[in-house]
Amino acid sequence: MNPTLQSLLLPAASLFAILIVALLSLLHHARATANKRPIARRALPALALVRQALERGAETGRAIHVSPGSGAIGSRASTAATVAGLLAAERVATEAAFNGAPVLASSGDAVAHLAQRGFLRQAYVQAGFGQDYNPTNVQLLAQQDPMAYALGVTTIYGRQQLEASQLIGNFGEEFLLVGEVGAQSGVPQLAGATATTPQPLIYLSCDGALIGEEIFAAEAYLSRATAPQARLLTQDALRTVVIIAIIIITILGFIPSNLF
Repeated sequence: MNPTLQSLLLPAASLFAILIVALLSLLHHARATANKRPIARRALPALALVRQALERGAETGRAIHVSPGSGAIGSRASTAATVAGLLAAERVATEAAFNGAPVLASSGDAVAHLAQRGFLRQAYVQAGFGQDYNPTNVQLLAQQDPMAYALGVTTIYGRQQLEASQLIGNFGEEFLLVGEVGAQSGVPQLAGATATTPQPLIYLSCDGALIGEEIFAAEAYLSRATAPQARLLTQDALRTVVIIAIIIITILGFIPSNLF
């Protein structure tokens, strides 16, 4: 076979194989979760803060603030974390709508803002309280400007009495301002990020912290729905496949080519 053609076909075949494995794994796990099979997973104690806030919010009338950060959807560096934050925010909004707890959403990207408006409205409609949806409770604080976004969040902290604030998504150095003002204001904060820069700041200023891949699992931990559970199991299965593939490729790299 032509070496050039071979170099093109191998990556395409690898991607196709990964896609097939992902689809089969997703279907299997969706069926397993639909049959209510028990799912073994480690605990994430930090998420208890949000669950308790959801229970108290209906009684106190204080809003729960959710935000995926200032990351842009479409950017290679921030899309994954921003989408994870949006999914976690959607689950909180859905639970809050059913419980009767108010929700205040904010973001630092126009696309994320539109996504928040859509899922918050859908959450109220599904709960049968569509008339209670207020679009002013979804705020666009900035447009891909981390410091302006952080100042916007601190303004919310100063004006609103919040039951809790969930900050899961794309964050950087600007989290120092958000976390410190939240701590001084007495706002219970749950935060999570994949970047290394804000992680020490999260630990120092927040009541709950999600680190790295934990933000991608938050959606499933916050919901009892089938789809998030299936996605979480699929992610774990694919990660295992990738780890095994890396180990096999590494071992093959140490074997002399004349043995094949």
